[in-house]
Amino acid sequence: MKRYALLPLLFITGHLLHAQKTTVYTWMHYSGTIGSYPVAVKIRCTNHTDSIWGEYYYTRKGSAASIYLNGTTGANGTQVIEEAYNRQLQRHEQTGTFTLNPIGGRELTGTWTGIKGPSLTVRLTRIENDFVQELQQWDFRLQLYEGKVENAGGSLQTYTKANKLVIYDPVKKTTRTLNGFDEVMYNNYGEAELEDLNFDGYPDLKIPIYFPQAIKNDGAYLYFIYYPKNRQFVLNKALNELGYLDFNAQTKEFRKSDADGRGNEGDAYYKWTGNKFYLVREVRTYEDSPKVFYTEYTIRNGQSVKTKTYNK
Repeated sequence: MKRYALLPLLFITGHLLHAQKTTVYTWMHYSGTIGSYPVAVKIRCTNHTDSIWGEYYYTRKGSAASIYLNGTTGANGTQVIEEAYNRQLQRHEQTGTFTLNPIGGRELTGTWTGIKGPSLTVRLTRIENDFVQELQQWDFRLQLYEGKVENAGGSLQTYTKANKLVIYDPVKKTTRTLNGFDEVMYNNYGEAELEDLNFDGYPDLKIPIYFPQAIKNDGAYLYFIYYPKNRQFVLNKALNELGYLDFNAQTKEFRKSDADGRGNEGDAYYKWTGNKFYLVREVRTYEDSPKVFYTEYTIRNGQSVKTKTYNK
């Protein structure tokens, strides 16, 4: 369902805040090893700062066992602390540190040191191509204004909204404006994230948005796919229809999750073929069954065709 289209602008104050500088995060994905153990790593850099955040997992354990990262990067190198969830103590705790070369090049190497002392060599290779470095120099500015929208309680409330994104390309010295949207900003200010959404090596763009009328699932993203031939971002309405999505650069799949809070949960997995994506797998659990139910699909003639169902 097209959730973001259900937010009517009931009243606009007319007070334009202006196209102000927007906080931009860039996601970079790495594949490699810590010691002899294969890992998948993703790191989020905040443009024009030294702050980084991220997570990684050992590929044999899967992404459900992610370990979280935070730290800094600069000309003198990258320093990162990791935290893992301790199920016995039911809390996150520091389990190690990374000392690496500066983030920016294709390779990320250095040392991981466990909290109790052992050290392992880290060798990682960035999955995105080198355009990710150029794109970090582009200027992104959301045009913000204050507008009144009905909240979940049925009352009008003032929110920060955006209806345009102005992008300056310093290489071509061109300015483009993206529009076709009018949304409440999730954190009440302008944010944008650069991440490869279709796994072609080029970072795409997503903007977090907020649904004031929703009680559950009150946030999502607007998704824009980057086309390198004309150096432009294009709003992808089909992705927007799905709402919040999780993208996995290692498997080249993205996932849509849902849950009703009673034990009925599911994940739908999609893959890209050309400029379109298709459903390839569903995994579901139900409150009245201990089994996990699987449905597999094959892409035929531009459609996802159900080919196999089973449970275990």
